[in-house]
Amino acid sequence: YRHVPIILYLMIKRQDSASSVTPPAAPCLPSAASKEAEHNGKDKYQRHGSILESTQRWMARNGKFIIICTSALVLSVFLIPPLKVILQPSKTKTIATTTTPQRISAITAVKQQTSSLEIPPCPTSPWKPNENLQGKCPGDLKPYKDATTISQCASTCCNNDDCISWQYRQDVGCIQGKDIRLGMEKDGPAAWCSDHPPHRWQGQFLKPHGEKQHLDAKDVRTSACDEQTWNRNEEIGQCFGLGDVKGHAGGSAEECMAACCGDEKCGAWQWNKELGCFYGKGMHSCQGSGDPIKFDPFVGRRKQLESRRYSDKRGKPWQMTMA
Repeated sequence: YRHVPIILYLMIKRQDSASSVTPPAAPCLPSAASKEAEHNGKDKYQRHGSILESTQRWMARNGKFIIICTSALVLSVFLIPPLKVILQPSKTKTIATTTTPQRISAITAVKQQTSSLEIPPCPTSPWKPNENLQGKCPGDLKPYKDATTISQCASTCCNNDDCISWQYRQDVGCIQGKDIRLGMEKDGPAAWCSDHPPHRWQGQFLKPHGEKQHLDAKDVRTSACDEQTWNRNEEIGQCFGLGDVKGHAGGSAEECMAACCGDEKCGAWQWNKELGCFYGKGMHSCQGSGDPIKFDPFVGRRKQLESRRYSDKRGKPWQMTMA
């Protein structure tokens, strides 16, 4: 019991100290105005809902406007180009007039030339239809000096059982020979003729050749593979022996050269904008600077042989395209 007074004293003192401590400030209660704003905001949020719902309601209110704008945009895409052509006839006509002569290709010229000529038929061995030997036949056809016109060249070949193919061009004269492969044909003899008229090419040897025969092979290749020192116009006449077209490098002469230089076995390349890129170990029968470069097409025919399939490397029939 002696501790009771002490305990009572401590309890009274603790109560007094607790009553003397300033009670913590009560949290600020929202005023009536804030409650109303919060309530309005909550109602506003509940009224508008999510972004998707808001977008849907906006599209529903402005549906006509959206349809009109979309229709106008679509119509402008399809109608503006024709309207430009209709509203500017004189300008279009001028452009067509100035560019048409430049766009006539050699193949079109060949068609015009052959259509105006009457090539004698060959009753005993008919000429293969729908084709013209308009391209270069590198060394496989030999001159026939007794024929001085296209008609004579065709007739003499028809009457000669040993003659299968013939060509004629004013500067070359009449040339005749045995059967040849044309274009992409793979069956038949080794002798081959291009199905394209002569084109102007860009190309170069990567190894000693001609006037560079005495130079070091490494130096020649290094110079030919550098765009600062190469000579893209070294062989502007068509060369042969480069194989099939290289589709992955046909974009430009630079691409063709780089592809050839990237192949250690490549020794020459040629590029033409219409025909693409060709490269291989070497090329031959180039229409080089030794003779005048002629880019005029030939006129020629070949007899159709029953032993030939005239097929490409896949075994499918190949037919020359006449423009």
